[in-house]
Amino acid sequence: MDLVYFVVLVGALIFVHELGHFVWAKAFGVKVLRFSIGFGPKIAGGRLGETEYVLAAFPIGGYVKMLGENAADVVREEDRPRSFGAQPLWKRVVIVLAGPAMNLVFPLALFFLVYLGEGQLTPPVVGTVYPHRPADGRLLPGDRVLAVDGEPIATFEELTAIVRDRPGETLTLTLERDGEEVEQPITPQASRRLLELERIEEVGRLGIVPHHATPVVGVLPGTSAHQAGLRTFDTIIAAEGRAVDRWIDLEHALAGRLRTVPVTYLRPEPVREPLGGLVAVEVFGARVAALQSGGHAQGAAARAGLEAADLYVRSVDRGSAEAELGLRPGDRIATLDGRPVRQWATLLEDLRASRGAAHALGWRRGDTLHHGTLRLAREEGVTEHGQPFERVRVGMRHWVPMRVDPGVENPRPVLHAAERAWASTEEMVSLTVYSVLRLLQGRLGVESLGGPLMIFDAAGKAAREGATNYLKLMAFISVNLGLINLLPIPLLDGGHLLFFLVEGVTRRPVPKRIRGWAALAGLVLLIALMILALKNDLQRRFGAAPPSPTPIERRA
Repeated sequence: MDLVYFVVLVGALIFVHELGHFVWAKAFGVKVLRFSIGFGPKIAGGRLGETEYVLAAFPIGGYVKMLGENAADVVREEDRPRSFGAQPLWKRVVIVLAGPAMNLVFPLALFFLVYLGEGQLTPPVVGTVYPHRPADGRLLPGDRVLAVDGEPIATFEELTAIVRDRPGETLTLTLERDGEEVEQPITPQASRRLLELERIEEVGRLGIVPHHATPVVGVLPGTSAHQAGLRTFDTIIAAEGRAVDRWIDLEHALAGRLRTVPVTYLRPEPVREPLGGLVAVEVFGARVAALQSGGHAQGAAARAGLEAADLYVRSVDRGSAEAELGLRPGDRIATLDGRPVRQWATLLEDLRASRGAAHALGWRRGDTLHHGTLRLAREEGVTEHGQPFERVRVGMRHWVPMRVDPGVENPRPVLHAAERAWASTEEMVSLTVYSVLRLLQGRLGVESLGGPLMIFDAAGKAAREGATNYLKLMAFISVNLGLINLLPIPLLDGGHLLFFLVEGVTRRPVPKRIRGWAALAGLVLLIALMILALKNDLQRRFGAAPPSPTPIERRA
């Protein structure tokens, strides 16, 4: 089946490309002699009117043969007005440019189909608020955003798009909080995002995400929660028979009058010697504990001796800097460089940003506070685009599963699909342009180039993962095909456009002799690139140390 997926993908892109040339040639009255998908022996075809339509044996290319396309073509006098060479320069430019243009427009249609199927989107509910960000102290987990500057919104995606495009501008958010409407002014922070291939984009951010942590608890020793049998990494799932989905649900359940609240929780328990000890497996056993409650909702869990397990270490890699420092599972990270740590995500950001510098780390084990100097090991590697990188290796992990509220109905499916299609196509065009630029600068390795074998493997993998991935891969390769064809290399569409530019400046066609030598040079260059791509393909498949995945492979 992989061969079928490959042929369909490549055949569709070739058809779209050649269709651009064909339609505009016909529109300008140019006589089209042949429309061929593939090269080599003819498998099927027929003549309709003056044009022969051909399906050839090797579907790795195609062509539209027009009358008088080559200067050496013999054209009868009565057919001369309909020959390609007799057309005004602007018409020839349009005909040649139409092929790559179709490859850039086609992804819009593909992405539109993909995103039109997104019937459910993320509700505009605050899941997690990151510390030291604009939302810290202004928005609360569980807040539902109803409107921005008076304009109603229905999804988190709408909120993200507004915030992203308005860094530094003060917005007024209308919130639903505890059953009441609240207006909250907030200014998105201008943030520079480092994208693939060292691209930089400035966007606005509030410091919120829609997913929220499940109520996995850390239990303080000697507290009522500890005495009731709860332990760190237990997950509260219900209180007084009502489901507990968020931490705030637990706080509300423990608030109010003084009483005993039964809570149901899950405890991860290791399975001894599963599969002969080859893997480590944990199952969750349900248990019940009785907690004392009372007082306001805020801080109710803390009064019972519970806190979120976000900053508790779940595992430590052997031989890591953290293991050498003495960190163990169950320890709670308290401070970094003398400052309290509020969230695991920001802890990782600070550690990775320092690039291996020494940090004063404080952690709590039971009732004892420990201190030490942590210097993370640095590791080098190569990105999926062949660029070298250096980063620190974090050898500790926490364990807090995340959830997102149930989706909401997409209120504007057609407009949503069109906006997402445009944004995705724009992103792929940018990525392809920067890939070529980085190759020319020598900052991207030639081992990132791929050929037919790589596309064959990627097409099969994407198709097995579903139609959505397959269409996205087709869109990405279509953008690559369109932009690469615009490169000023003889034999490519960009080479023809370069000759037309010279003709427009000098007011006469490029001499046949120069075009012939240029075509030969272009052929040599294209053959060299094909050999290099094939070598990379073979090394990826059979080599002991294959090159890094290409952008196309990554998108598969």
